[in-house]
Amino acid sequence: MKPILYTNGDSVVWGAELENKETERFSNILATEKGWIDCNNASAGVSNDYIYRQTMRDVSHWLENKTVWSEESGWVESDELIVVIGWTSPTRFEWWTGGEYQQERLWVGYDMWGDTDKDRVTELTFVINQTEDIPSYIRTFNHIIGLSSFLERHGIKYYFFNTFYNYQILPEPTNRIDRYGKEEFQTGISSLWKQLPDEFTFGTMYDYIRFIGEGFLPRNHPTKDAHIEWSRFLSKELE
Repeated sequence: MKPILYTNGDSVVWGAELENKETERFSNILATEKGWIDCNNASAGVSNDYIYRQTMRDVSHWLENKTVWSEESGWVESDELIVVIGWTSPTRFEWWTGGEYQQERLWVGYDMWGDTDKDRVTELTFVINQTEDIPSYIRTFNHIIGLSSFLERHGIKYYFFNTFYNYQILPEPTNRIDRYGKEEFQTGISSLWKQLPDEFTFGTMYDYIRFIGEGFLPRNHPTKDAHIEWSRFLSKELE
C-alpha cells in the first residue's frame, strides 16, 4: 500500500499561480517521485490556526481509520502517513463567527475575496490587537510545538518549514500581559523558539528559492521550476 503524503499550508503549498497546480506543485512532484499518494490540503489565504486545526483533525482521523481526505484526491487509504507543513505568516488568525470559521489577515471588505465578502469586515481594533507580534508568535509557536509532539508520539514522519515569514527578536513587554503573574520573562518567546524543529528555524522556503536562483510569479508565488527544486530539497530532507 502506497504511503500518503499529507501536505497543508497556504496558497504557496496549494500551488497558487501555477498553470496546473495539481500536477506542478511540489507535493505532487515529490509524491510522484517517491511513489506516494499526493493528499494536498492547503488553501489560499488561511492562517496557522487553520493549518494546525485541520492537520490535527485529519491526522486524528487517519489514526483511527487509516484514511485521509483532500478536495483533489477525495478519500485515500494507507497504513503509512507522512506529514509536510508549510507554515504561513503568524499574524494571520481565525475566529468563529457563530456558524463558521473566518480567516483573518487584517483585510478590509473590498480586499478579501471580491464582492461576496464586501460586508465581512471585522472590527478594526479587534483585528489590530490580534495581529500584534507577541500574541501571533506565541500562538504559532505553540501550534508547531504541539503538533510536532503529537506526530512524534504516534511515530509519524513529518517535516515543518517556514514558507516566507521573517521572525524578529521581540523585547519583553514593559506592561503585564496577564492579569495575574510575573513581570519578567512573561512571553517565553525565546524559550519557545528553541523548542521548534530545526528545519523551521534555519530559514524560509523563499530564502532557499532565492539562494538557488529560482524566481517568483507576479503575485509572489514560486514558479514551476521553484516548486521542482523545493521538491528535490524535501526529498533529501525526508531521507
